[in-house]
Amino acid sequence: MTNLRQKIEQDLGSSLEGAWGLPVELIAPDGTRINTSQNDGDTLVGQVLYDTIRVNPDTGEEMVVNNPVVTLRRSSLSQVPAPGEIWGVRIPINPDPEADFEDFLLDKSRPPEGGRSIGFIRLYLRKAVQS
Repeated sequence: MTNLRQKIEQDLGSSLEGAWGLPVELIAPDGTRINTSQNDGDTLVGQVLYDTIRVNPDTGEEMVVNNPVVTLRRSSLSQVPAPGEIWGVRIPINPDPEADFEDFLLDKSRPPEGGRSIGFIRLYLRKAVQS
């Protein structure tokens, strides 16, 4: 009998890292670059959503904001971001795998979501601003 959780984790390989995936690079707090998949040594790939919907607390109106969200397969990562850690994330500037990369940081106000039982981790990003 097939273990359903194991099957779902395997399916993340095609749903997150397949045709809809884009290259992603993570930079750990110690400066280590995670840009290859732990599974096969190929480029780290995940789902990148460039826009998110937020609700204006004053009006209740929904608005689209450019705050990218990256979803990665946990088993592809050699190191997983933890809440409160400052990680850099580099993603293409548009949904073209050949596009130039842009620098972001994990959003401190939204910790990474997901866990070992789910098999993926969702990272909320904010634009990296040099001071």
